Amino acid sequence: MEDIDLARSILEEDKWNLVIVKKGRVLFGSRERGIAPFFQAVQSIGKSLHNAAVADRIVGLAVAMLCLHVRVRSVYAGIVSQEAFDMLKKMGVAIDSKNTVAHISNYDGTDLCPFEKLAGSCQKPSQLLAALESLLGKGDR
Repeated sequence: MEDIDLARSILEEDKWNLVIVKKGRVLFGSRERGIAPFFQAVQSIGKSLHNAAVADRIVGLAVAMLCLHVRVRSVYAGIVSQEAFDMLKKMGVAIDSKNTVAHISNYDGTDLCPFEKLAGSCQKPSQLLAALESLLGKGDR
């Protein structure tokens, strides 16, 4: 089974929100919502994510930029924003999703997700990572 298929299967069947697989092994998984779990994975196992497969319930621009930063190979999203889909595709990351939406909204649906706004103001993935570090903390690198 391909890494992306395993990650997708675990995400959907076991009701996880994020699953990262590499070489047939789960590197990281979380049932927590939002960008924090993926950011935590980048902080704790960043270089190990190179060529990994990521399955995430919601992939917006911020998650897409973090995927590019750590150079994942493939992404599956339950929901992906069009901008994130286009960016990943353009940069050579295999992307598949159940649903594509115009943009990712905040939790109550009244505005754009704050992390989408933050990502939209960054020119490169490294800028987004620095902004997230100052917002969410550096973790234990």
